[in-house]
Amino acid sequence: MQLSEELARAFTSMGQLVHELQGDLPRADFMVLVRLSGRECTRSRDLAKAEGLDPSTMSRRLASLTERGYIERAPDPQDGRAQILALTDAGREAVSLERSRRVTLVTDALVDWPDDDRAELARLLSRLTDTIESQRQARRTR
Repeated sequence: MQLSEELARAFTSMGQLVHELQGDLPRADFMVLVRLSGRECTRSRDLAKAEGLDPSTMSRRLASLTERGYIERAPDPQDGRAQILALTDAGREAVSLERSRRVTLVTDALVDWPDDDRAELARLLSRLTDTIESQRQARRTR
């Protein structure tokens, strides 16, 4: 098989495993919280666009996340009609726990691999990610 097929197969298998062993945070909610983490704030429409969702769908998801205490809303100081979203402490904790859970799923899958193979996989994945991020950045600046 070609590299792209193997990567697709690996990502699909990982996605299925994450889904089958789902934690307390559904994938769709996790992805929204991840987009909010690392940022001070953002707007609902930005999240909807980034996730490829209809704004009404994102609005329902955000309402649920707010209800559960994972995000908070505040008026946008530059546009009083808009709201800015930010993670709460509970939201940051939920993201951290889910990331840890996912790391454990991968490390458990690699437990029987020799140390050198795990290190080589990490090195190559890091290189691939760096290359992809560089290409994305170059496309944005064109």
